[in-house]
Amino acid sequence: MATTNPISQKIAPAARVATLACGWVVMAYAVTLTLEILGRKFFNTSFKGIDELGGFVLAISAAIGASYAMAQRSHTRVDVFLVRFSRPVQKVLNTLAMACFAFFATFAAWRGIAVLLDTIEYKSSATNLEQPLWIPQTGWVIGLVLLAAISLAYAFHAIFLLVKNRPELNAWYGPVSAQEELEAELAELHARGTDAQVMGTPSNSKKA
Repeated sequence: MATTNPISQKIAPAARVATLACGWVVMAYAVTLTLEILGRKFFNTSFKGIDELGGFVLAISAAIGASYAMAQRSHTRVDVFLVRFSRPVQKVLNTLAMACFAFFATFAAWRGIAVLLDTIEYKSSATNLEQPLWIPQTGWVIGLVLLAAISLAYAFHAIFLLVKNRPELNAWYGPVSAQEELEAELAELHARGTDAQVMGTPSNSKKA
């Protein structure tokens, strides 16, 4: 049995790139907000529309962050009763969970696209920034579409595994167990320690 979900192997890199890009945007907004606070405190000046810009950043980062969380199986699931069922029943419930999430994500993406099209049609603009509203909404819709694409891929794959009665279904689409979380944390710590050793090697050799 394969240890890694092949769908995740294909999806996770794209979701990670989008999340990193979004992270840089959030950092840039944090710096801008800091300058805004300092400007108000010491120079009695402020940036126009900083609050509105924060709302755009929040909406985009939430959509893209949800996509990455989906790719990493990080969304919260209540499994109090799930673990008490037999494995065949767990397979059905895990598949149902993937299908329901895919339906919700697809609906959200559909409505997001509709909002974006209305914005373009009516040429709406941001109230304070006085910029076309379709620009930030496009980033938000991209995040929703990415979330829908990932969830649909997972849902169809889970259905395929259920029909084929494959044992990987529960491991790949069930809630992350405490053991899996522990192993992931240990692997990350090990990777950080290895990187630190590699980075420290040149400096140690120079000292020698």
